[in-house]
Amino acid sequence: MTVVGATEDQAPAPVTMLGESGARASRWDNVVVTALAFVLAGACGALLMMFSDDVVRHDITNDPGAFVGDAWRVVSGGYTAMFEGGIYDFHNDGTVAGIFGPISGSIFRAAPLILAGLGVTLAFRAGLFNIGGEGQIIVGATFAGYVGFGVSLPPVIHLAAAIIAGIIGGALWGFIAGILKAKAGAHEVISTIMLNYIAIYGLQYLLKKTWFAAAGSDQASKVVDGSARLPHIAGSSLPLDFAVILGIASAIGVWWLFSRSTIGFRLRAVGANPAAARTAGMNVANSTMLAMALAGALAGLAGVVIVLGGATSYQVTQGISSNIGFDALTVSLLGRLSPWGTVYAGLLFGILKQGGTEMQATVAIPVDIVTVIQALIVIFIAAPQLTRSIFRLPSHGMTAFNTATTNLAVAVTTETVPRIPRHLLVGGTQIAAGLFGLWAFALGPRSEYTATFQLSLPGSAVDLGGVAIQTRPVNIVLCLLVVAAGVLRITGKLAAKWCATIAVVGLLCAMIIWSVAGSPNGLNVVSLLQGSLFPLAIPLILGAIAGVIGERAGVVNVAIEGQLLFGAFVAAVVGTIAASAWAGLIGGMVAGLLIGAILAGLAIRYLVDQVIVGVVLNVFVLGLTTFLYSKVLQPGNNSTLYNQPAHFHIYKVPVLSDIPLIGPVFFSGTVMLYLTYVVVVLAQFGLFYTRWGLRVRSVGEHPRAADTVGINVNRTRYRSVWLAGCVAGAGGAFLVIGSGAANTFQINMSAGQGFIALAAVIFGKWTPRGAVLACLLFGFANQLQVLLQQAGSPIPSDLLLMAPYVVVLFAVAGFIGRVRPPAADGQPYVAR
Repeated sequence: MTVVGATEDQAPAPVTMLGESGARASRWDNVVVTALAFVLAGACGALLMMFSDDVVRHDITNDPGAFVGDAWRVVSGGYTAMFEGGIYDFHNDGTVAGIFGPISGSIFRAAPLILAGLGVTLAFRAGLFNIGGEGQIIVGATFAGYVGFGVSLPPVIHLAAAIIAGIIGGALWGFIAGILKAKAGAHEVISTIMLNYIAIYGLQYLLKKTWFAAAGSDQASKVVDGSARLPHIAGSSLPLDFAVILGIASAIGVWWLFSRSTIGFRLRAVGANPAAARTAGMNVANSTMLAMALAGALAGLAGVVIVLGGATSYQVTQGISSNIGFDALTVSLLGRLSPWGTVYAGLLFGILKQGGTEMQATVAIPVDIVTVIQALIVIFIAAPQLTRSIFRLPSHGMTAFNTATTNLAVAVTTETVPRIPRHLLVGGTQIAAGLFGLWAFALGPRSEYTATFQLSLPGSAVDLGGVAIQTRPVNIVLCLLVVAAGVLRITGKLAAKWCATIAVVGLLCAMIIWSVAGSPNGLNVVSLLQGSLFPLAIPLILGAIAGVIGERAGVVNVAIEGQLLFGAFVAAVVGTIAASAWAGLIGGMVAGLLIGAILAGLAIRYLVDQVIVGVVLNVFVLGLTTFLYSKVLQPGNNSTLYNQPAHFHIYKVPVLSDIPLIGPVFFSGTVMLYLTYVVVVLAQFGLFYTRWGLRVRSVGEHPRAADTVGINVNRTRYRSVWLAGCVAGAGGAFLVIGSGAANTFQINMSAGQGFIALAAVIFGKWTPRGAVLACLLFGFANQLQVLLQQAGSPIPSDLLLMAPYVVVLFAVAGFIGRVRPPAADGQPYVAR
């Protein structure tokens, strides 16, 4: 077994010998720094509150004398409303609901955050990054909701059955990611991201089924029976329900697991050092699967309390997870990856969310400010040295946040002989898939029709016409080839990669031909290939290249999503004000650079865990851009002044764009298509064939050795992260100015593309060329599902929307397997 990522250059926490008085001083120091972190976050929130008020903004330039008074009115009113809405209302009516309503509402909101956060904490402690909380919550809620309204049982048994069903659903979704990592080597970041989207579209599919959805609605399921609802524990006038008990019990369970049980010791050992754990006789693969299943179970339980607790009117709804799966990452990290810390952090976030809702309702301050405050709290607590430097406090080493560096790059290979030899298991699976394809795509009634494929776009200079394919005979041949590939895999007559290629391509082609059969317009192959690259893959490619550059230098960039989103926002504003697409592009690049600079400063100088920084920056940018959109860009608020950016137009390269098939694919697009070519070539050539690339790769592989030969490690990392931020910011700018059509900025318009780009970095084995191929695969699958819908495919549209993520999941498990990242990826460096 090999472990990648554990290097001698990881910056250790300072070790000091403290007496009893020293320990008390250290604890007091932690309290002071944590309190100051809240003060800083509150001050930043106050600035946003002032900016949100029209009167205060007017005072700045027109009535400076009234500025202080009006600003105090807004800030004090906002924080007072937040406190009274989330903790205690000083003007309550004296009733139980009036006195305890705010805090009980906060606890009600905190329960799913705590449960999902515990799932993230458990996975982190086992060395895994569970970014799949959203999908696990959705599946848990779906399982629990269906048992709640679809099964008739006695009251207590019904509730227990629904809770258990939700736990099983979440555990199953987590187990899928665990088994893919343990058995196929698929990185959990990729698999959990893909599983999130599969769960989202799977729920949309169910909400169109009469046996699941409410009558006349495709937005919500049937209502859970009263016998399966969580009972209230403080009377019907308060929202406090049995979810509180489940949260506390889960925290106790996770604490006991890691501090008192043998299983927990094994999970912690595997998370700390998989190589040593295996040497000691522990089964690393089983521990990985168990950890992800338990983490999924806890997230599934969060879905249970949402649907059975009435947060969605006792229905499974679209968007039922409400971003809780991603908020849980912040909750877990703020809780310092400990069970009780996660409980306290979840309660804090519950108070902020409940109070923020009241603040928006009573004093009209946008609730998005709360999201920004949450992110800033985590940043300032996670970076105690930053907090100290702001207040000029003496340094006492690592305080307030003992960061055990999270390394996304750990890859474990096992040497055990599986119960079923891999070649038999994979070959048998391929044979079964081929036989299924034969039944589904070659022998059914639809296979009697002809499938038509157009080979040119309308109006092309050279028209190749179309090709008509007889579905049945062609699909029989394709599926038999898949079966033959499985036989060759079992017998060892053909390399495993070629067998997998034949199987995937054969089944994919058979499915496409079957889907198009009988369609009058068929499928345009050129349109399929063209859309796969432009526009769908361009922001992914730029985001992935940014990720590759950063991680090759040893800095994990989880903040690609935030860089894309902020780049899009600034590009929209600058492109509108300057009436220039080029100005918008530059603005987007500067925005990405700014987020990259924050990431670099916190991760490199202040040694904050790079995963923490990336996750929190994503939350911060989402909250900030949503707030600014509501105040500046939203229709009715000067949207025509600041959200109508100029855009690049489609440019077809003369002669080259007329080449049949490939011309429209590679030589017809906006200038950003051609700039992307340049970025990819420069990144590939620069990283592997220049002195600069050698320096970057050396500080990502062995920074101590690089330092020894005179390379300034941290300066190289700074520059790499800054460059990566510019590239990702350009990807964000593409979303509003680069697609060839007029576009405007919309809330959360990056829509998870940054996480897909992060997955592409791992999928592509940390090389620009591999990352680009991964992005093209995703773009192809996405464009394919669009065209198949237009062609009238019998596959339901929501299942087609799953296709890109299912394809990527199978490709990762079947082709990529275990990967070797840069050895020092994610590890801070402190010069000796």
